[in-house]
Amino acid sequence: MDNTKKVFREVRADAMLVSSPDLRRYLTGFASSFGFVYVDAQESILFTDPRYAEGARTALKNSFVAVEVAQNEETVLDYIKSKKIRTIAVPLERLTLREYESLKKKKFRIADCMPALRKAMSVKSEEERQCIAKASQIAERAFLALLKELKEGMTESETAGLLEYLMRKNGAEDRSFETIAAFGKNTSVPHHAAGEDKLIKGLPVLLDFGCKWQGYCSDITRTFLFGESSDDEFKAVYQKVLNAHKIAAEGIHEGMSGKAADALARDYLKRFGLDKFFTHSLGHGVGVNIHEEPRLSPSADDVLQSGMVFSIEPGVYFEGKFGIRIEDTVCLSGGAVHSFMSTEKGLMVI
Repeated sequence: MDNTKKVFREVRADAMLVSSPDLRRYLTGFASSFGFVYVDAQESILFTDPRYAEGARTALKNSFVAVEVAQNEETVLDYIKSKKIRTIAVPLERLTLREYESLKKKKFRIADCMPALRKAMSVKSEEERQCIAKASQIAERAFLALLKELKEGMTESETAGLLEYLMRKNGAEDRSFETIAAFGKNTSVPHHAAGEDKLIKGLPVLLDFGCKWQGYCSDITRTFLFGESSDDEFKAVYQKVLNAHKIAAEGIHEGMSGKAADALARDYLKRFGLDKFFTHSLGHGVGVNIHEEPRLSPSADDVLQSGMVFSIEPGVYFEGKFGIRIEDTVCLSGGAVHSFMSTEKGLMVI
C-alpha cells in the first residue's frame, strides 16, 4: 500500500512534509525516532539519519518510498527548496513553533495536510485490517495464557506486567498503551493505574490491554470474577453491559453517525438508569494510533464507512464499588460490524 500517494492526492499543495513518528509509520511502514517523509507528484522519500538508514532501506526496498540520509531538518528543507517547491502541506496541529518558523524562514507557503491524513487513516485497507486482526489474535492469546497464571496474592502491577510479557512472547512488537489492571473497587476507575492491590477470591477484575503488530494496534477489555462471588448486583449489571455491547455491535451499520452508534448502547442502559454511570464514549478508531477517527460518542457527527476499524466498549462505573467494561476491536465490513475478537464476553468466573 502506498499511503504517501493516497494522502498526497487529497492535498492541495506542491509537496507534503511529515515528521511525527506515528504519521511517518503510517505513510512508510517504518518506525524510527527521527525522520521526515517528503512527498510530491514525482517521488516519496523517507529522510532519516545514519542510525536508521540501513534498516530503512531493507524494510522499504520493495516499496514506493526511497530512503535518503539527512543529519537534520535544515538538510531536508534545503532539498525541498532546491526543487522549487512553493506551497508545502504539513500536519499543522503536530507542528512545533520552531518547525513552523523554519518553514516560514525558507519562505514556503504552508497548507494543512492533517485533514487528508485523518480521512485516509480512518478507512483501513485490507492489509491494514490484517495487521489489526493479527494484533487482536496476539492480545487474546496472551489473555488466555494469563488466566491460567492468575493466583491469589498477585498485584495489579504484576498482572499488568505479566500480560504485557505474554503479548510480547506471542509476537507483539509493543503494547498499544499502558495496560490497565484493576481489582475490586479499583474497577470503578475507567483508567485506573495498576498498583499494589492484591488479588483475592471473589473480586471483580478489569483488564484493558492491547498490542501492536506491524505498527497497528488492538484494543480489548474483559471484566470477570476471580472466584465465585455472591454479589448479585455485579452479575445483573454485567449482563446489562453485555446486552448493550451486543445491541451496538448488531445495530451499527454503514452510513450511521458516531452519535447514533453511541446512542444504541446508551439508550439501552438508560432504560435501567445506568446511562449516568456510562461516563465515556462508546468507541474510537483504532489504527497505528490507539485513538483515531471515527469517534463514536454523544457529540460525534462522524459518518461510519465500510473499512473503518473502531472499538465498541460500553461500561458502567459505581464509585467505590465496582466497574464493568466489555470491549472489542471491530471492523465495519459489508456495511455491518465484524469483531476481531473471539474470546468469551459472557461473565467468566476464573
